[in-house]
Amino acid sequence: MRQRVLLAAVCGVLLAVAACGGEKPKAPAPTTPAKPPPAAPEPVLFDPPGRFQSSGQRLAKAPRRADDFGAPQVAAVLIDQSVVYVDGATLAGRDVVSGDEEWVTNMPGVSSAEASVVTTPVLFEGRVYVAAAITITGSTRVTGYRAISLAALDPQTGAVIWSATIDAIPGDPVQDVRLVGVTLDSIVVDTSTTTYVVDAQTRRTRWKVQYFEPTVVDGTVVAGQLGDEATETRTSTVGLRLTDGVQLWKSETPLQQGRSFPLGPGLMGVQGREFTSADAYFDFVDPVTGASRYSGDPADLRAFESCWFDARTTVVCSGTATTPVVVGYNASDLREIWQLPVGERRAPRVTAAWHGAVYGLLSDKPTTLDGRTGAIRGTNAGAAPELVNEYAGVSAASGSLTLFLAVG
Repeated sequence: MRQRVLLAAVCGVLLAVAACGGEKPKAPAPTTPAKPPPAAPEPVLFDPPGRFQSSGQRLAKAPRRADDFGAPQVAAVLIDQSVVYVDGATLAGRDVVSGDEEWVTNMPGVSSAEASVVTTPVLFEGRVYVAAAITITGSTRVTGYRAISLAALDPQTGAVIWSATIDAIPGDPVQDVRLVGVTLDSIVVDTSTTTYVVDAQTRRTRWKVQYFEPTVVDGTVVAGQLGDEATETRTSTVGLRLTDGVQLWKSETPLQQGRSFPLGPGLMGVQGREFTSADAYFDFVDPVTGASRYSGDPADLRAFESCWFDARTTVVCSGTATTPVVVGYNASDLREIWQLPVGERRAPRVTAAWHGAVYGLLSDKPTTLDGRTGAIRGTNAGAAPELVNEYAGVSAASGSLTLFLAVG
């Protein structure tokens, strides 16, 4: 009891001293709220771009196809502010404005030791579709064999949404795999000898055909060049029904190793040489019906070697028969709207067309033209990309996939 009284007295003295001039307890310092990090600048978009940074960012080595004379492929797809591209056995996503890598994903079933690379990606309904040649390892009971790996990815994260293995027919070496097109119910994949049409829901082969080079998937039809024999020296342009492979139409003019390419909905270009006369051949064709879409003189088109659709209203074609020529057409009715050369103006070597602009090289200098008039928009364009959107362009001309940021 005495100890408790003494302790209380001591405590009272201490409190009195503190109240009569001793050190007062310090009040806590006011806290300053942390400043939020500076907001990232809004990316600048140009629709369409007229100029690009001349110093591009290397993304990866550009793959090459043996049947394309070793020309590097633009194995990439631009999706708003991102680019998804192939880097050997992997796919990667990168922010085109900051240049930051966002993700890297290994292609399912592909070993980095394999010589084959992933095919050029295809964007459809918010997903990125890819394919590659793979080897299924054998065992003591089963012989190893070649097959096709097929996958759908989320372009924002690189996550594999689904993957499937497509067995090849016996004897198909499965080289130079191409993912030709995707619809709601069909995925068209081509190898060096065989085309496989895969059901998009079950991921199983619906039908297959040999000696066919598909190039255009339009609605319910896949169109391209069908070889008369394994050598494919004599080809005909045909349209096959996606559901069962039934031939819906066939061109009347056989070609010497003809080729075709898409030019937007309801239009494809067919180029080559007539098999019997070896005369140059070019036509604009409806891939659904096989009918010619060009009402003018077919001889006017013979010099063309390649065409581009600007994803809006214009088709641009070029050729180099005697002197380089470039012609702009109204996409809806294929009416000619401009032509180069004219006067002292020469035609550039076209690399791309997008949203009313044409990109190319004039005297080896990157140049941009107005897609509706052919007028020069700029002779100091910085780059001549082969793939364009409102943020950037991508080129494979140097042998590397190179990203060029749009700056004007």
